[in-house]
Amino acid sequence: MPTLRLVVAVKVKAPMARIFDVLADVERYPKMFRYMHGLRVVEQSDQTVLAEVVEDMFGIKIFRVLTQFTFEPPAKVTIEQVQGPFERAVGWFNLEPQNDGSTRLVHGAEITASGLLGALGLLVLGSGEAKRRMTEEVEAVKREAERLMNP
Repeated sequence: MPTLRLVVAVKVKAPMARIFDVLADVERYPKMFRYMHGLRVVEQSDQTVLAEVVEDMFGIKIFRVLTQFTFEPPAKVTIEQVQGPFERAVGWFNLEPQNDGSTRLVHGAEITASGLLGALGLLVLGSGEAKRRMTEEVEAVKREAERLMNP
């Protein structure tokens, strides 16, 4: 089965704790990420949130993805598809403190697909669409964290 792995990073002028708070507020995601059209929390514990996410993939807004968010304060959030269009889809945000008080926000994703949908999905993702979307995600988190630093 083909697997696509991507990693993007950005420097954020905010401490790790502020960025982690933004990432831990999953109900904020539909406001930050333009491709996300809804999120309904199904289960929640201290370290995880299971949510049904309605998202746009390849311009189609009909995908409902059961997603588990796992929080490892203060430096990591993992986002894993439990049920959705791909064989396996895992994304993560890692936070790395910098000497100047800023934080390096690293966002990665690994997607494994099979079947016709998977093959088409990987073709579109490989075309640069996934990297554009991931870059938009880190920029959105950066904007929100920096906005909260200077209300």
